[in-house]
Amino acid sequence: MCLGVPGKVIDISGHTATVDFGGVRKEVIVATRKISPNDLVMVHAGMVIGKLSLKDFLANVALYRDILTQNFLDSGLSKTDAQKKATDETNKLLDSLGIHHKV
Repeated sequence: MCLGVPGKVIDISGHTATVDFGGVRKEVIVATRKISPNDLVMVHAGMVIGKLSLKDFLANVALYRDILTQNFLDSGLSKTDAQKKATDETNKLLDSLGIHHKV
């Protein structure tokens, strides 16, 4: 299974970009055209493979929220508490990226 991770471009220098994944910043290769600072992107295997619309970015982040919810359920939290905690943490991540939408 392949996993792409959504992030926000902070800076670009030549064929590399600094991407913020909610507090974790990584240097990645830019493997697509027309990427600019503040763009929302999908990163796979250390490469930006495409830009994301805000709608698609939020949909991807919501999938991670669902995985986190299951992780909290597996650790013994009730369904209500697991959903609340996962949603709160996901919304904090979005806020840290300057995205003021809720999932």
